[in-house]
Amino acid sequence: MSMKIPAPDFAITPYGDVDAAALTRLRQDFDTALLLELVERLTPVAQRFKALGGLRDDMLRLHRMAHTVLNGANLSEPASEDLWEVAAELIDELRQTAETCLEIASALQPLADLQPNQE
Repeated sequence: MSMKIPAPDFAITPYGDVDAAALTRLRQDFDTALLLELVERLTPVAQRFKALGGLRDDMLRLHRMAHTVLNGANLSEPASEDLWEVAAELIDELRQTAETCLEIASALQPLADLQPNQE
């Protein structure tokens, strides 16, 4: 009696084994140019995390303002903006950044779904 061996449900690629069915779907539906578009969407986010004049500096500025208002520290920033406005702007920016990052993560998910089930 011959034993029937089922076809593997994974495919071997130069970058590791992948789920064969997911690979077939992605080959039909996934445009790799999307990855380049995602890089472009990420560029302004990355710029905000640069060393000088970026988000870190804005957070430190907010700290100095809050330290003055809440702890009575000496004035260390020009009194040109309201504390709450600076905080609200940072909150909006961080929420937009988080949304952008989550959208990028969702767009990448089909590639992560290539993980094979090799039980």
